[in-house]
Amino acid sequence: MSFARAVGDFFLPQVCLFCGNPGFDHGRYPVCAGCLGEFVSIHSPVCPRCGMPLNDAAAPHLCGECLQDPPPFETAWSLFAYNKKARDLIHRLKFHGGLATLSIIDLLLRECIDSEGAAGEVEFVVSVPMDMKGLRRRGYNQALLIAERVAKFLHLPLDRTHLVKKEGTSPQIGLTRAQRKANIQGAFSVTGRRVFSGKAVLLVDDVYTTGATVRACSRALLKAGARSVKVLTFARVILE
Repeated sequence: MSFARAVGDFFLPQVCLFCGNPGFDHGRYPVCAGCLGEFVSIHSPVCPRCGMPLNDAAAPHLCGECLQDPPPFETAWSLFAYNKKARDLIHRLKFHGGLATLSIIDLLLRECIDSEGAAGEVEFVVSVPMDMKGLRRRGYNQALLIAERVAKFLHLPLDRTHLVKKEGTSPQIGLTRAQRKANIQGAFSVTGRRVFSGKAVLLVDDVYTTGATVRACSRALLKAGARSVKVLTFARVILE
């Protein structure tokens, strides 16, 4: 398959999904070098608990929210700021069936996860789930597609089925922080509780906005006996 792909890339080089220029690495990826450079990675200093970027002049320290309302997860980090380019990529994947974006995500994850040294002492990867109605409508769970790639890069097993979301939860888009928290309360549970018992779990999602979703998922995993939960998201909304 790799040989066939190499031949295909040579004769049918891909163009950038964002601007139409020749794709990166001689057309192997559907993104050009210029657009690739517009993805802004998140680096220290960040809050060591939730991963929120801090003032460049500050030493890493707990942010006000984590001091006031500590999250149930051990730590969270995001690879990229949710700027215009990251938003475009996620929206293409999430709302427009843009599965071609997955090769771009492959490239970006590989670069960032290798440089971060990744999750350490994690035994399972699991993604934030969708309810069945949403899954039938979209046809796939974008968080799971990202988690598949994370698990592959980290050489870890991926659990696809045991963290579940109940039916009837409203979408989080457009809700305030308080509404997000209330909307997602009790929305997640674990089936087959022994699966995560005593395990260190890495929870993967596409975007960290207020943290309400990953907090709720983490509580469900810990309630099911997980020893610890770490969170990795592809991008993070950075509030001014």
